[in-house]
Amino acid sequence: MHRIRVVQPRYEQSKRFAGQIGEVIGHWSPENSEEGRQGYLVEFPGGEIVGVAEDEAEDVNADNDV
Repeated sequence: MHRIRVVQPRYEQSKRFAGQIGEVIGHWSPENSEEGRQGYLVEFPGGEIVGVAEDEAEDVNADNDV
């Protein structure tokens, strides 16, 4: 898929990943999110998978920011 950087964490599960880059391995949406948000399932170095809302992240160019 693609990579994102957590730039504006607002939720507990993503706050400790501020500034980190992870690989998007899935997507979640209002249909499967208790709070109706949309976002990504992101795998960070070390293997931890965390849900990150779309408004907390920015895309990372594959050629840069690795």
